[in-house]
Amino acid sequence: MKKILIALDFTPAAQKVAETGYAVAKAMHSEVALVHVIADAAWYAAEYSPIMGYVGGYTAGTVALVDDIKKEAENFLTASVKHLGDNNITTAVLEGDIIDALLKYSTDWNADLIILGSHSHHGLDRIFGTDTAIHILKHSKIPLLTIPTDDK
Repeated sequence: MKKILIALDFTPAAQKVAETGYAVAKAMHSEVALVHVIADAAWYAAEYSPIMGYVGGYTAGTVALVDDIKKEAENFLTASVKHLGDNNITTAVLEGDIIDALLKYSTDWNADLIILGSHSHHGLDRIFGTDTAIHILKHSKIPLLTIPTDDK
């Protein structure tokens, strides 16, 4: 395995996923990409006409908001690279549906393995929530390694 993609979110579990994923990649002498997906950030920047007299709270300054979200994601990945101590790590901030974005990037980057956290869901989350790891496992053409995380 020459290229390993490690997907990170903003939860505290991201540190465990990054460190464990990086250790796996280094043991295999693989190139590493850390990625973070901003789910549907463009939605916030859409210009809406007044609808039934309602203009909406996200019409003014939303482009700046989306830029801020992207910048913070970039800062997060930069800090993650620094924490791991390897300036050769590739980073990417992706936008859109989390599953689609990760699968597309893994194909475009020619990843051999995707590593991400497997969050435990409780109660209604388990019934109504989507489990990214399961969806990626079902649709990926490459192996997936999930790192169990404790979200309690």
